Amino acid sequence: MDFEKTVQDVCERALKIFGVRGLRFRPMRRVAKINPKKGYVIGRTSLKTGLITIDIFTPLKREEKKISSILRTLSHEAAHHQKRPFRQIYKRHLINRQHFPEFYKQVEKNITLLKEDKILGQFFT
Repeated sequence: MDFEKTVQDVCERALKIFGVRGLRFRPMRRVAKINPKKGYVIGRTSLKTGLITIDIFTPLKREEKKISSILRTLSHEAAHHQKRPFRQIYKRHLINRQHFPEFYKQVEKNITLLKEDKILGQFFT
């Protein structure tokens, strides 16, 4: 429980640094082991409610992940709210663009902001 509390506090601080209002963090609740070869969700976000859910344990042994890994996943999920997906016509098909070059630039900006912070920067060394 101490690890979950630490992760909760760190992620709330990171969300304040990103500057997007209305985002909340919650750790993903999983009990059983997962086979990552059959598919594994690291994190998910709801654009409607602003809830970001991240799995804070490794899939097979259910050990604690590094906080830097959790923060990188958080920056990715927060970028979905900063650079929203859009619809595009590609080869006469309507597609939803969720991950595109501007999106990944925003992820890198978020990670840079976290590295520049005095408290959260220590997790990336």
